[in-house]
Amino acid sequence: MNPNDFPFSLICINCDAGDRIHSEAEALAEGWTDIEFAPDLPMANWLGVCPDCRPAWAGEYVAG
Repeated sequence: MNPNDFPFSLICINCDAGDRIHSEAEALAEGWTDIEFAPDLPMANWLGVCPDCRPAWAGEYVAG
């Protein structure tokens, strides 16, 4: 499978964010990480970690 043959649709590995992201470049600019091609997902073709979930996913401390 060639990732370039699929439309870019993204979902966060931890939450349902990503439906408003239209390209990998846009996702990276907004702070998404760990983006990978996942064509077998029912809701998206790419999986990643959104900026809101990244601190918990990476084990970073966030003062609140």
